[in-house]
Amino acid sequence: MHEILDGRLRDLGVDTSKLGFTTHLALLADEYGDHEVAKLYAHWVQSRPRTAEYDERVRTVVPRLARYIADLFEQNAMRHSCFHASLMMQGILDRMGIWSYGLAGSTIMEVASKSLRRDQCICDTADFPDREPGHAWVVVPPFVIVDPTIRLQNPDGDAMNEFLPPIIATDNAPPIKPGINDIVSVELRREYARADGRVDQQLHHRLVPTLKEFNQDFPGRQVRTGELDMRYVPVHVLLSAHAIEKINKAGQGMTGAQVWNHVAQAFSQFLLPVAMN
Repeated sequence: MHEILDGRLRDLGVDTSKLGFTTHLALLADEYGDHEVAKLYAHWVQSRPRTAEYDERVRTVVPRLARYIADLFEQNAMRHSCFHASLMMQGILDRMGIWSYGLAGSTIMEVASKSLRRDQCICDTADFPDREPGHAWVVVPPFVIVDPTIRLQNPDGDAMNEFLPPIIATDNAPPIKPGINDIVSVELRREYARADGRVDQQLHHRLVPTLKEFNQDFPGRQVRTGELDMRYVPVHVLLSAHAIEKINKAGQGMTGAQVWNHVAQAFSQFLLPVAMN
């Protein structure tokens, strides 16, 4: 399987022997379709043969890196920056010789005993212009979910924060079948019900027509930690079209270049020699 995927990427002109070729894939997006190229890469990463030594290195490095990014973002008031964190983490892992890909979709947090629920739905109303709905995380095999910003998604003082772990890094998250509540926010469901004059229980498939097909290959997953029950439901693969230094270059908070400078010092022993040049 991996050899077939590798051949398809090489047919696109991609040198799969070199880490960080996602920037090359981005150049092919217009011609071949962004999501299809990204899915091909994610399948390639997922099917890539791994050694026990490689997996041990991933288990050592990745949770430490995720915690470091979470602390860095929190210290610099970068709440709700999951998309930046996902893209930056992928770029950093490239320079460590660790393969990964990002996923974007919905994340649902629930503590039933306290009647707490927080939805980050990929289909939602816009609270402010240019708001990116939903949530983003990283897949770093053997980890099926690595979420460095989970504790930064709610406002300070939110009752849910008491139950959130510093990060999520798990290789054990059972697959789930997503429902409408996992994809479409309460507010947006109400808007469509008013406009349609009826409640459409299949609205999630109407708004994300590729959901069923996508989740066959990239399933939603459930994570439980203490009293917290979480549902991660991806709808598309998230890859960066730029090197880490250009991520968030004109935005608020830390730029990719600043994050990289911090990481390069703190994790110098884990970087490939070329990444230090």
